[in-house]
Amino acid sequence: MIQSFRRFSTGFPSVRRSDVRIGAWLAPLGIWFLWLQYAWPSIRFFQSVPAGEDTLEVMWALAWYRRALLELHVSPLFHPLAFAPQGWHVAKQHHGPFLIGLMLPWAWLGGDAFAFHVLVWLAFSMAFVGAFRLVGLFARDRWLATAVGVAYAAFNGTFAAMHIYGDYLTVAWGTACLPLIGFALEKARRTGWAPRWLIRAGGVWGLGIAGNPYLIFLGGGIALVYGWRAWRQGRLGRFLFRGPGMAALISGPWLALFLYAFLQDRMLGQTLETALGNGYRWMDALVWNPYHPWLRWHPAPSHRPILTLGMIPAGTSLLGLLGVAARRHQLRSQPLLRAALFSALLATGIAAQWDMPVRIPWPSELAAVYEAIWRIGHARKPELFLEATLPDGWRPLALTPFLLLWAIVPFWEMVGTTWRFIAVTALGVMVAGAEAWTRIASPWFRRGLTFLWLLEALMRPPQVLPWPYVAHPAFEWLRRNPEPGAVIDAFADHTPGLHLSRVTVMATEYHRRPTLSGFTPFHPRWIERLQRGRGLLFRHRPDWLGQHGFRFLIVHHPPPDWSKWGWPFPLERCFDPPPVPSPWNYAICIFRIPDREGPAITNLWLLDGWSGPESWGIWAEGMEAHALWLVDQPGEEVALELIAFPLCQPGKVQRLEVFLNGSLLGEETFPDCQERAIRWRIPQGWARRGVHELTFRFAYAVSPGEGDLRPLAMGFRRIRIQPMP
Repeated sequence: MIQSFRRFSTGFPSVRRSDVRIGAWLAPLGIWFLWLQYAWPSIRFFQSVPAGEDTLEVMWALAWYRRALLELHVSPLFHPLAFAPQGWHVAKQHHGPFLIGLMLPWAWLGGDAFAFHVLVWLAFSMAFVGAFRLVGLFARDRWLATAVGVAYAAFNGTFAAMHIYGDYLTVAWGTACLPLIGFALEKARRTGWAPRWLIRAGGVWGLGIAGNPYLIFLGGGIALVYGWRAWRQGRLGRFLFRGPGMAALISGPWLALFLYAFLQDRMLGQTLETALGNGYRWMDALVWNPYHPWLRWHPAPSHRPILTLGMIPAGTSLLGLLGVAARRHQLRSQPLLRAALFSALLATGIAAQWDMPVRIPWPSELAAVYEAIWRIGHARKPELFLEATLPDGWRPLALTPFLLLWAIVPFWEMVGTTWRFIAVTALGVMVAGAEAWTRIASPWFRRGLTFLWLLEALMRPPQVLPWPYVAHPAFEWLRRNPEPGAVIDAFADHTPGLHLSRVTVMATEYHRRPTLSGFTPFHPRWIERLQRGRGLLFRHRPDWLGQHGFRFLIVHHPPPDWSKWGWPFPLERCFDPPPVPSPWNYAICIFRIPDREGPAITNLWLLDGWSGPESWGIWAEGMEAHALWLVDQPGEEVALELIAFPLCQPGKVQRLEVFLNGSLLGEETFPDCQERAIRWRIPQGWARRGVHELTFRFAYAVSPGEGDLRPLAMGFRRIRIQPMP
C-alpha cells in the first residue's frame, strides 16, 4: 500500500491496466468535475438549455423523433413540413439519428433538456479522459496530463463556439473521440500494430463518424500519419483492415442514411462565399481566453466565436517544443505533431485569414494556377463555382491550394467549416508540449505550469433560456386558425428572401403547417435557385404563390416602415414577442397571400432567364431559362403544354429544347415565325413528389432593336403543366 501511494504521489502511473490504481484517477477526475460543474452547471439540467439557434436543432429533433415514433407511427427520418412541398429527409441534419438515438432514452427518463445536458457532459468528459490518457503515454506527469485534458476540452474549438451559437454538440462529440483514437493508435504502434488496439481505434473512429461525419476528415489526419508509419513497417494491410475497416463497418449504415438524404433532397453544401469566411482566423490562435469568468469584456452573442488555442496552453507548448528542439531531444509524440501541422493547414481553408482574408499581390504564374482550378470547379460543380472564370473579388486574396479540394473532391462542400480542423491542432500541440516540458523542466516548474493552464481554461457558463420554450403568439394564432394552407417564412427587407434558420423548423412543431423554408447550412438546391432567381415574385406575381397553396407570409423582424416597400399582401396581424425569454424575442407579422385563379401564362415558378410578364404573355431572355415545378400529389399523367413563337430573324432557325431535372423532355424546331402549340407528355416516373427544375434552351437570342436591348429568344403565351386530356 505504501509503495503504491508513493508511486501515485511522485509520478504518473504506468498505462498498463494492471498498474492503474483508483487513487491515480481520483484527483484528476475531481479537478475535471469541478471544472465541468463550473463551466456547465448541472443545476440547469431540467429547466433550461443554451440560448442559441443550434440548440433548437437538437430540441426540435428530439420532439420530432418522439412525435413521429409514438404519436404518428411514421419514420422520423422524413419531415413533411419543412421545405414544402418537397419535404425534408432529416438524416442529413447535424444531429442525426445516431446522436438522437443516444438521447431519446434520457429524454424519456428526464425530459429533452436533461437528455441534451447528459450528452454534453458525456462528450466533454470523453475529451478530458482521452487527452489525459494520451499524455500518459508520452509524459509521466499526471498533473500536467490533467491540465492538458481540461485545456483540450476548453480550447478544441467547441466550447467557445457554444458560447456564441448555443450548441455545437455534434462537433463536441467528434472532437471528444480524437484523443481516444490517438491513444489507441499509439498503443497499436508500440505493440507491433496489435489487432486489438487497431480495432479499438477503428471502433471509436466509427462511433465518432456516426455522430458527426466531419470525423471522417478530422480523424483521417491522425490515421494518415499512423498509416504512413504502418506502411514503413510493412503492416499497412493490417492497419487498413482492422482500423479504417472497423470504422467503415460501424459508421457505414449511418453514413449511408446521411448520403441518401443528401442525394434525395438534392442538397446544396456550403457555398464558396460562405466557405471563404470559414477558415481559421490565425490572429485568434494565441489570445487570452475571451470566455474566462474573470474577464470583464464579453464578446457579444452576435459576434463570431473567438476560437483560441489559449494564450498560456498553446504559447507555453510552443515554447517547450522550441526548448526540446534546441536540446536536440527526440519527441515520441511526433506523429500527433505532424497531424496537428497538417490539420492547421486544412483549418486555414481556401484563403489565408488573419482578422479577415489576407490580400497579397499575385505572381502571374500563381494566378494562372488558380484560374485553372476555378475552371475545373466550374466544369465539375457549376452549382458552387457559379462564374466561368475566377471572380475579380477573389484575385487579390491569399488563396490556398485547398481550393482544389472544392473543385474535384465529391461532397467536399459539406466540409465548408474548415476551422474545425483546429481541434486536431490543439490536441497535437498540447500533448507534444506536455511531453516537451517533462523533458526539460523540473517537477515544481511543471506544477506551476499546470496551475496556469487550469487558470486560463476556466469557462463561464453559456447563456441559457428556459425550457420548454414559450411559443410566439404568431404561431399560436396560426395553429388555431382553421383555414388550410402552407406558409412562407421571410426576412423583412425590401428584397424579401426566405428565412432559413432553426427557428423556422422549430415553429413547425407549433403551428403544424407546411413551410417553404427550412434551415441552413444544407438546403435543397431548388431553394438556392429560388433565392437567387425570381421565383418568389413578392411584388411581380403574388398570385402565383396563392395558386400553389401558400396562404400566409410570416415576416420576422418587420421594420416599422414596411409598408413603403409596396408588398402586395394584405396585413393580417402583427404580434409582439412573448413576455418571457424566447428564441423569438422580436415581433412577427403575418400577411395573407391572396387566393386567386391561376394565371393564363403559367403555373410554374419562373426563375432566371425571363422578361417581365406582359398582357399577351412573357419573353424568354438569353440562351437559357429556368423554372420550378412543384408537385404535391403525384399519380396522374401530366403533360407540359406550350404556346410559343420565336423572335424571328432572317436566315436563322430557332430551336427549343426542354429538360426536366437534366433529362431531355422534348425538342422543337421553328423554321418560320409561326406560333406553335406543343404538348409533351411527362413520363409518370419522372413526376415524383417535390420540386423539379425545367430548363429551356434556345438556338439564339437577339435584341429586337428600336431601343429594346433585351436579348430575346422566344415568346410564350402559355407554359403550363396540365393533366393529360
